[in-house]
Amino acid sequence: MSNGPFYQGECGCGAVTLMVTGAPLGAARCECADCRGADGSARGLLFWPEVSVQVADGLDELKGRRGSHGGDQLRCRRCAEWVLTVHEQAGIIELPAGMLPESLPEALAGVNEAPSDDGALLARLGHRRG
Repeated sequence: MSNGPFYQGECGCGAVTLMVTGAPLGAARCECADCRGADGSARGLLFWPEVSVQVADGLDELKGRRGSHGGDQLRCRRCAEWVLTVHEQAGIIELPAGMLPESLPEALAGVNEAPSDDGALLARLGHRRG
């Protein structure tokens, strides 16, 4: 992990904790079946360099499957919350914005988030809408 600001987030039950450093590569909203929230709304996504994301606790609590949008989607075994998606070939980790709720405004400082560009950004960062 690099030096710089760091952010910490956890799944709903607290079994899995992530630490993230630096700034995200981008942010977007997605409405695919894998990304929608429990209420059916679009979910905010944050894209980080792979080297910036570390599972600080609960690695053994993660279970994976291939996401319909590409990448390996990891969820907590206990609460089934989506924790992260690894896009290994691109070297990018995709996090649901809710993983960093308190840190989100600071993490997004300087990230250009234009809603009309979400589809292009998602495609460029390796996220395919399912």
